[in-house]
Amino acid sequence: MCKDICLKQHLLSTKEILDGYQVVSKLYPHIPPMTMWRAWEYAAYKHYNLTEPVLDIGCGDGQFFRLVWPEIRDVIGVDIEPGVVKAAKETGFYRDVYIIPAHDMPFAPGSFASVFANCSLEHMDHLPEVLECIARVLHSGGTFLLSVATDKFLEWASLPLLISCVGVPERAVFLQDEYISFHHLVNPLSPQKWVGQLESAGFEVLEYMPILPELNGRIFLFIDNLWHVKLGMKEIGGFLEEYFATLPNFPIAFGEIMHGLLNAEKIWQIGCGAVFYVRKT
Repeated sequence: MCKDICLKQHLLSTKEILDGYQVVSKLYPHIPPMTMWRAWEYAAYKHYNLTEPVLDIGCGDGQFFRLVWPEIRDVIGVDIEPGVVKAAKETGFYRDVYIIPAHDMPFAPGSFASVFANCSLEHMDHLPEVLECIARVLHSGGTFLLSVATDKFLEWASLPLLISCVGVPERAVFLQDEYISFHHLVNPLSPQKWVGQLESAGFEVLEYMPILPELNGRIFLFIDNLWHVKLGMKEIGGFLEEYFATLPNFPIAFGEIMHGLLNAEKIWQIGCGAVFYVRKT
C-alpha cells in the first residue's frame, strides 16, 4: 500500500506554498495556525478543477471555498453547525446549505459531478457511511477532492511533549486530550488507512499530496495546541490574535518565518495532513 501511495504522490513546492500563504493570510491575517495549514491546502487545491455541480462537505462559513474557487456558481454546502450554516447562507455563494450529518445526506444518487471536503472527514463519526454516501451522490466517474489530518497530527504534537519534559506529564496528557476533544479528532488515520477507506467506498486514488511535513507540522501543532488552551473565559489564541492585530507588518513577517521553515524542511514525503484526489469507480 505504501508503494502505491508513493507512486501517486505529488510534492508541493516552496513557491506554491508561499503563494498560497499570500492569499490565505488576507482571510486570516492574525491567526498563524490557520494560515500555515490553509496555505498548504490552497496550494494543493490549485492543481485541480471541480466540475459543477459541486457538493461541499463540512462547508463551514464557505469563505475558504470561495477563496479557492471564486468562479464556481453551482455548489451545495452541508454542515452540522447551525451558526456556520447561517454564515454560509449569508454569503450568497451557495445555491443552498443544509444542516445535516454527512452520513445522512438526502441527495439523489448521482446528483453531483464533484465533491469537496476541506479538513472535515477526520472529525466525522461514521466515516465508512460518510464515504459510502459521498460515493452514492457522485456521478459515475465523478471526482472527490479532500484534505485530512493523518496519524502524524497526534505523533508530532510538541506542546504536550514540552510539558511532559519539564516534569508535568499529567498536564501533558490533559492538554492532548483537550486538544483532541476540541477538534473532535476521531479519524487521524495514516495515509495508507485513508487510501483503504477510500477504496473500500468505491474510489480510485488518483493522487496524494502530503501537507505540513515534520518540521512545519511540529511548529504548526505547537502553535495550534497553544492557541486553544483556555485562559480564563478565552483561549490563549484570542489574546494572541488581538496582539498580532496591533502589529501592522505581522502577516508579512510571519510569511518570512514560514519561508525559513520551508527552507529548513528535510523530508517532504510524510505530513501531518494529506490531500487526496480520487475518482468514483
